[in-house]
Amino acid sequence: MASATEALVANWIVPEVIPQGICTAIVPGTECLDGARLLARTLHTVVLRSRPRTLVLVASGPGQVARIRAMGNLSTTLGDVPIDERLAARIASFWPDEIDIIPDGEDEESLPTLHRIGPLLAQVLVPGCRIVPIQIPAAPTLEFDPVEIGREMGKQLKFEVGCFLVASGTLFPRDTQEPDSVGTHTAAQEVSEDASILKYLLEPEIEELAGRLSETGLLNASAMLLATAYAIECERKRGHLLEHGVVETNGHHFGAAAVVL
Repeated sequence: MASATEALVANWIVPEVIPQGICTAIVPGTECLDGARLLARTLHTVVLRSRPRTLVLVASGPGQVARIRAMGNLSTTLGDVPIDERLAARIASFWPDEIDIIPDGEDEESLPTLHRIGPLLAQVLVPGCRIVPIQIPAAPTLEFDPVEIGREMGKQLKFEVGCFLVASGTLFPRDTQEPDSVGTHTAAQEVSEDASILKYLLEPEIEELAGRLSETGLLNASAMLLATAYAIECERKRGHLLEHGVVETNGHHFGAAAVVL
């Protein structure tokens, strides 16, 4: 597994434009090969530009209440990855809405994909790091505002040395119909749709991003919103696109990108 992970970043050169001190990444968080490659290259970039001690892994799930794993370890095929219990307790203490503590030992097969694949790849690419897995509702509600939470996290954690936030989210679905089917989008149209979201990550504008996501009804967008609000609060004024492509999850294909801020 370690050699397979290393192969994902073989010949990958971090773009020179990526500055030191990045604090946030948005990745697809899927278990397909392309999704794993995007995450691996992002983590490799993070190590060279940020030197993280703890990865805060934010992914959306089916519940209506946020959940945080605050104790113990997460098991992977390469061994256990420790939870940063101090940082997890701190996040839970200032979380502005309701948040549940995930019991240590809860069935890990039910975890969001980012919480399974992230710790596994981190063992090879970010050796020695700790993690804080957070699961949030898939969409904003009256009781759950990912922008407010992202801002509060940024305010509280911007001076937390070695803290790096990784959030998962995919872009627009890819058409699976035949090319000559009526209503099928062209590749150019699909890329243009993805670009309508990415532009608000590369030049972070949280209100415009929230409006565009609401307008399009893009699924599982709350982690992307939270991460962007977090980065803005941490005074990151520009995002950087590492890669853009297509990933597969549960038999469906989606546009995807790896962005660091």
